[in-house]
Amino acid sequence: MNKNPLNRINVTNGPVAIGVLDLASGDVAWRTPDTERRSMTRAMVLLRQEGWPAGVQVLDLDNGELSPSIGAQLTSESPVSIARHAPASEGISVVICTRDRPELLSRAISSILALPGPLHELIVVDNAPSDDRTRVVVSEFGDAVRYVVEPTPGLARARNCGLRACNGKFVVFTDDDVEPDIAWLDVLSATFAAHPGAVSISGGVLPASLSTTAELRFQEFGGYLLDFQEAELHLSLDPMPSPLFPFHPKLLGTGANMAFRTEALRHLGGFDPVLGAGTPARGGEDIDIAVRVLLAGHLLVRQPAAILWHPSHTSEDDLVRQIEGYGCGLAAVFTKFMSQRRTAPAVLRRAGVGARTLFSPRSSKNVGRSATYPVELRRAELRGLRQGPMAYRASVRNHRRITEADAA
Repeated sequence: MNKNPLNRINVTNGPVAIGVLDLASGDVAWRTPDTERRSMTRAMVLLRQEGWPAGVQVLDLDNGELSPSIGAQLTSESPVSIARHAPASEGISVVICTRDRPELLSRAISSILALPGPLHELIVVDNAPSDDRTRVVVSEFGDAVRYVVEPTPGLARARNCGLRACNGKFVVFTDDDVEPDIAWLDVLSATFAAHPGAVSISGGVLPASLSTTAELRFQEFGGYLLDFQEAELHLSLDPMPSPLFPFHPKLLGTGANMAFRTEALRHLGGFDPVLGAGTPARGGEDIDIAVRVLLAGHLLVRQPAAILWHPSHTSEDDLVRQIEGYGCGLAAVFTKFMSQRRTAPAVLRRAGVGARTLFSPRSSKNVGRSATYPVELRRAELRGLRQGPMAYRASVRNHRRITEADAA
């Protein structure tokens, strides 16, 4: 199976349909409406084998449909997963952090409550709300959802609020605009069972749509899901999985789909409130916690089969702001690493390969970009990278002021 079939997705060949293919039956559950799909020549399909997400492929379409024989051809190519036959028994606390997006939140709550997997509890953290719309939405679900408020803006603060509130053995953090795959909780629970030493599991994120230019451009930028190989990540690995390890952001996953052993995350101090959306740093808190898990000697497992569907921006102006924010968050978290005695020497040793990963057109980060990839998106990322160090310092000062005000 192509190690990263999503690298084949770019603007050049037009929009891409999205679907889920059951390898045994050959049935496809399409996410892209029929009327749109008939004009598309390609589809990104999540492969499902005996209920377990088993890979992603980009396949040709004929009048909006896949070849009937394609399932049999792909069955033998599924990657190995040691978690696949493990029991999914332990319930998981799910924490959704949100701010003033009640319509999106309502859909996310409904989709999570509908899952057949082991849900221990669902907690919504309302972060610095400007009105009571989120509280009203949550109240519509009755006792099925717990509502808590984090009054100070910041995604990391909201996640830490959810961490304090949860009482499950395991906790997973996600966003208010996601839709989980039906096997999401089962896969997370089975992965913790199959990897008993794991402190954190990084799940997979797939694009909910690839119909607009902005959605396709985001996939070219780096997009979602590096590959579909379940992998243990630990400092003792030899050879290392990447020359940048343990500071390789794409290898470590995304904060929209990260699960933890609850007590271990509390012991680590939770997420760094200096970083993340809602602070001047604008991001980086997910990279930071993954690196801290690894540097503490713990095991982190990449589990792409724990799938969430996530929308991308459909507006190109919004995409420019998003990519600038990513650059800022990346530079901010590495400014933090460079400011600490333990991590600074390790980051410096990786500076050369890090620069090549960021800027070389042949790097794993950039290889999927087409010849028409916009200069403005490159400039947006560079603007963010330039802003990151100052943004981190501003965020540190802001956090200090908040802490002093709370103590007064």
